Amino acid sequence: MIIDSPQWKLAIEVHPADWRFPAGITWLAGWLWSPQNRVTTDLRAWVDGRCFLANWGLPKPGLDEVWLKHPGPPYLGFTLLLEPHAGAALLRLEVRDQTNQWTEIFQTAITVDPAAPGCPPPPAFPSLLPGLVNPLLRLHGRRPATPLAALADEIVSGALAEPRNALPSPPFFGALEAPRDVGWVRYGRLSITGWLAHRDQRVTRLTALVDPLQEGALLYGLPRTDVGGEFADLPGRETSAFVGHVDLPADTTVPALLKLFATLADGTKHLVWAQRFTPRVIAGAEAALPALDRRTFARTAWALRASCRRHGLPAGGWAATLPALRAAWAAYATEAPAPAGRSRLAPEPAAVPPSAAPLHVLVVTHNLNFEGAPWFIFELARHLACQPGVTVRIVSPQDGPMRAVFTAAGLAVDLVDLGPVLAAKSAPEFSTRLATATAGLPWTTTGVVIANTMVSFWAVHAARAAGKPSLLYVHESSPIRRFFKSDLDPALFPVIEAAFRSADRVVFTADSSRHVFDSLGDRDNFALLPSWVDAGRVDTFAAAHTPADLRRKHGLDPAAVLVVNIGSVCERKGQHIFIQAIALLKDELARTHPGRKVEFLMVGARPGLFLQTLEEEVTRLGLSGLARFIPETGEIFDFYQLADIFVCTSFEESFPRVLLESAAFRRLIVSTNVNGIAEMIGPDEAWLTPPGDRYRLAEALTLALAAHAAGDRSRPEKARASVLKKYHEANSLPRHVRLIRAVAAARA
Repeated sequence: MIIDSPQWKLAIEVHPADWRFPAGITWLAGWLWSPQNRVTTDLRAWVDGRCFLANWGLPKPGLDEVWLKHPGPPYLGFTLLLEPHAGAALLRLEVRDQTNQWTEIFQTAITVDPAAPGCPPPPAFPSLLPGLVNPLLRLHGRRPATPLAALADEIVSGALAEPRNALPSPPFFGALEAPRDVGWVRYGRLSITGWLAHRDQRVTRLTALVDPLQEGALLYGLPRTDVGGEFADLPGRETSAFVGHVDLPADTTVPALLKLFATLADGTKHLVWAQRFTPRVIAGAEAALPALDRRTFARTAWALRASCRRHGLPAGGWAATLPALRAAWAAYATEAPAPAGRSRLAPEPAAVPPSAAPLHVLVVTHNLNFEGAPWFIFELARHLACQPGVTVRIVSPQDGPMRAVFTAAGLAVDLVDLGPVLAAKSAPEFSTRLATATAGLPWTTTGVVIANTMVSFWAVHAARAAGKPSLLYVHESSPIRRFFKSDLDPALFPVIEAAFRSADRVVFTADSSRHVFDSLGDRDNFALLPSWVDAGRVDTFAAAHTPADLRRKHGLDPAAVLVVNIGSVCERKGQHIFIQAIALLKDELARTHPGRKVEFLMVGARPGLFLQTLEEEVTRLGLSGLARFIPETGEIFDFYQLADIFVCTSFEESFPRVLLESAAFRRLIVSTNVNGIAEMIGPDEAWLTPPGDRYRLAEALTLALAAHAAGDRSRPEKARASVLKKYHEANSLPRHVRLIRAVAAARA
């Protein structure tokens, strides 16, 4: 059966004869293609008022090539597992496309064997309400132009939908351990783990996709030692583990569909899992809830009630609705930001003559890696140590290469073991363990404590217990409960929030970051101070090192156009999006830059799973001649100077020093426009793009490469002038020193 319309061509190849359904489970299967290049993003069937979700986007060898002109993705096939109830009379199929619109593409009258089970009772409005208010508020934040009633219908339909997950069937055996009903998402990527083996053949490749256009390979064949019991004789079980990530589109429907495909040694490709799940963002951009407001809550709850009525669901009595409203309000209040304007900035201390009175500063940083935050605090600590009468000591719970940098500058470094402290399950347990872990620090002589990054919140509590003043420098732009969700026990979240309130000053370098923590600033102890760039050091370095010499030093082609992404290779920095943008540009570069080699560098590689997945992706996409990884290095100025174009692809940043420094080096800049970046640099000084958008990033890179080829230096010159005017160290650092001295003096 083939159904044609201007928008869709639908073939239902498997269905019951004359649409007479037997009792029990029945399969529908077929394929779906759009002559107007619409992309399927979900597919569902309605049997009267019941909603069944399809497993869509399945390979259809032969047909994919005919209609798509390539083997996919997107794939055209689908399967649909139905269990109609006795008395059901109407079947409808609906497809969702990339514009978020559901379109009915087929309907038919049906009959069902009277022996089939009856229709299960539908859920009542009160049972759905607590779990739907926040999703509807977030969806409305992403699509504010869409009527609230239409969005409520989308949310309620998703809640009613019955997923039909697919599991491996013999001769495949395995377990998908993540995601299950909930999928953890970090910076636009879904985490996937599990194991898989085949009774007769070797699995050569395992791929996954949620985005219908983006299929990614997982790392398969990793050691697995716990597959035994009934699988003790299963070939390949010892190397059956897999891990990896796939991209999650920003507007994915809920429940989302993950598909995993195994390719065997004979070249055949098989669907092994289809898993519906609800995404939970634990890091990265997420549609924010609106500020806590009773009118907003009431309007949202009413829209959901009206939608439930349109879906034919019972309204429920007031006795059931009232507790549901309370539970929904509690869920909203837990995650929603406080109303704007609650916090006020503390007045900045007036300039005072330099003091020679002795001041011992204890600087606590979260680690000693080559990262932006440790470099920031190193420069501040070094500057403090040069002030009359000031001595500085560094404390960190983690060792790293920055330790040698601090030591070379004459700054003593102590390591403390914070593992037991951060593993505490209660506030009293945290306090007891913290006292033990920090007992050896020089509290008697310390005059003030500086805690660098939100992760160093514990230092504020340690300072308070010792009767010492403290400053907390916050470089993060993620709410506390989301930032620490996967690392600390929830019982410690109030402890972290208390650090914001008890620190003498909480210092931000970006106003956008301050607003994230606005509700914790009710003691008027927040301060906003500019970051800095050492322009003199930049200019001295640039005068002493030519780009060609530095390229030869690092084994790079002196004549190539170098596009350099500087930052620790991790999910937050978005190098996976950088690689996808390079893939989009791969063919275009040969046409637009004939005879000129263009290379893309990612500086800051560190061993780990994420780097492995990136290296696999570079190989799979055929980018080995274009993209290279450079290990983390303390010689970061080399890479600013040798670059033609600097790129920042971060999903989340407070006030990244790499942008300040690249602007000081007069580099063409392409960057995501997140958090404090908009305060630092404007669209006439750099090419700014949304985070996670490989298409916009590729477009920006194309424009930057064209500007480089044309010798257009207007943006770099404007960026340097703007950055030095606002963030020159000669202006910024003294303001930080004044604040630190004022905090120390107020508690002396």
